[in-house]
Amino acid sequence: MKNLLKNIIAAILLISFAATFSACEEDSPENIHAIDELSGSWSWITDQGDAGNCDVNISTMSNTIIIQNFQNQGSNETIQAEVKNDSFDFSGFIANSTFEITEGHGTILSNWTVIKISYTISNGNTSEKISATLTKTSVTAKKK
Repeated sequence: MKNLLKNIIAAILLISFAATFSACEEDSPENIHAIDELSGSWSWITDQGDAGNCDVNISTMSNTIIIQNFQNQGSNETIQAEVKNDSFDFSGFIANSTFEITEGHGTILSNWTVIKISYTISNGNTSEKISATLTKTSVTAKKK
């Protein structure tokens, strides 16, 4: 009877131990990103629409990115967006409130070195759909 009780206790401990460590799956390092990785210089290439090509700068604050020189409108013209996982939505006015951005969406790709964005821009009279690819030109070290 004592041996049976010891075997049952040993089996329960072994199952508990195995369940504990099999449930703890470690994230692969390439899937862990910090928003600070988006800070730096980016090249903006317009894929669709009349936005043109330019260089932009992205800075971060908490979970928010700030894109300066949005659509080549000047360094004082920014768009802000809260990053959730690997995407963000944005809207607002640029170029001294002349242009309004609506339906803006961005997706972060290629180990956080490429951003695909699309949005609608309006000057009050006409609207245009824009899509662009932002490619990081200054790579910063990943925080651990």
